Amino acid sequence: MSQHPVLPSTTLRGAHAHYLEQLSDQDFWKYAEQLAQTPPVATTQTEEYLECDFESGLALLPLTTLREVLPAARYLAQLPTSPHWMLGITAWRGESIAVIDLATYLTQQPAYPTGHSVLLIAQLADVTLGLSATIRNMNMVLIDEQEQASQPAHEERWQPPRSFVLDTYAGVPILHIPNIVTAIVQQLRVSYE
Repeated sequence: MSQHPVLPSTTLRGAHAHYLEQLSDQDFWKYAEQLAQTPPVATTQTEEYLECDFESGLALLPLTTLREVLPAARYLAQLPTSPHWMLGITAWRGESIAVIDLATYLTQQPAYPTGHSVLLIAQLADVTLGLSATIRNMNMVLIDEQEQASQPAHEERWQPPRSFVLDTYAGVPILHIPNIVTAIVQQLRVSYE
């Protein structure tokens, strides 16, 4: 039984499966008991983010809060009396959704996209919105919990409203998409009443 160490997570591969088959019932149950008593190995959780480039600074968007990332919407229907940050409406999976210029919404200043524009589909309960944003880098930013705690901050030129920030990473705000979607919906309801 000492040939194979107790592993924190067991995967049955050739040699290990063969080893288990050779154990007596008593040795098998002793081995199973050792596995059950082994404390779990601490794993770090890794989050994936998209790095958005706004004229006033950078922000990270958690991929877990997005339904889909698409090329920028080409066809937008303009609505009269829309807020200046609403680009229009477009179709997504058979439904009409509002498309919001995320940079303009967050800064309340006109934005001029300079990079790779994408349409981020955000869904909260029964509300689906398209968020138009400029992606600085199409590679995802991977951050684990330990790395986030030890990362030195760099000076960022801007700071979105506090209720829209989930956390920061190296001085870059991580946006709280559910709070942003909720605020947008409330403002749209007021503007169309």
